[in-house]
Amino acid sequence: MQSFSHHVRQCLATAARTAEATGTAGGSRVHWEPRCQQPLPNRAPIAALLPPRLDGPWVSTSCEVRPGPEFLARSYTFYPNRLFRAYQFYYRDPFCREPAHSLLIKGKVRLRRASWVTRGATEADYHLHKVGIVFHSRHALLDVTRSLNQTWAGRDCAQRLPPARAWLPGALYELLSARARRDCTEALGFTMHELSLVRMQRHLQLRPRAGPRLVEELYLGDIHTDQVERRHYRPTGYQRPLQSAL
Repeated sequence: MQSFSHHVRQCLATAARTAEATGTAGGSRVHWEPRCQQPLPNRAPIAALLPPRLDGPWVSTSCEVRPGPEFLARSYTFYPNRLFRAYQFYYRDPFCREPAHSLLIKGKVRLRRASWVTRGATEADYHLHKVGIVFHSRHALLDVTRSLNQTWAGRDCAQRLPPARAWLPGALYELLSARARRDCTEALGFTMHELSLVRMQRHLQLRPRAGPRLVEELYLGDIHTDQVERRHYRPTGYQRPLQSAL
């Protein structure tokens, strides 16, 4: 018997081929084969939206793990004028209970075309306007400063951060400003290349003691395991999905 994930992949591939063949890639919904509309075990059919509709808030549903390891939760909001505001909350433990630091990211994203590499995905361009960092402890400030001091380019950025004794809870320190042409994100191995690949899908979540609930999920591009390569890597897969907060 085919697994659930294999069944879904087959349906997604068939739907993408149908969209390409009929010229409906710019439509709002993929057309599914009858076999793909049949109920699957413990879950209703999944429908991909082409093009994706990003507008609104999207949040992590659990603590996420990235190569490093890094433990974080994400909260992204996209606006009708293509602007976005993103928060990445980093933690010291895999249960996301001990806050370390948070990143505030502002920028603009533009959807381009269906991906030639990853079926069902949409390629996008983005531009960062500002990136700021908030430290939730002196220890977190020391960790980031130590990381910056490991490279020649990062030492200048480290000097812009306050000494540990001057740490203030909630204070925002600028890492990137497009207007001031200042960028310390590279020294930290930070990118937002995840916005280069986008997929949105809907499905009905079956609940035993309540009626079905419509769930919208946003898949963004995966992160390279090597921090040095992250600046150049363009995603071909996905991270764990964000869920619509609406």
